[in-house]
Amino acid sequence: MPLESEDHEMLVKELRGMDREELKATIDYWEDEAVWSHQLQMLDMVKQELNQRDKERQEQIELLTKSLSSSSRLGRLLSSGKAVLRKFVELK
Repeated sequence: MPLESEDHEMLVKELRGMDREELKATIDYWEDEAVWSHQLQMLDMVKQELNQRDKERQEQIELLTKSLSSSSRLGRLLSSGKAVLRKFVELK
């Protein structure tokens, strides 16, 4: 028996309110307990939510890594420029 539209929407809202650990615990529970088709459907929804979050998390990590490596080069360049200016001012 598939989930009704209202039940589906409620479950999606509830899943989005869970943190990663709660989602993992829910997956562990339903992998052991799911027997009926609607329970298997709920398990699939929980897995999809966790996979989506993992994907978003990986994208954020990649963006931050690029930003960090980019800002590090810029930071080094600025630091070098400041050091040259300090030396120049010291020589005057």
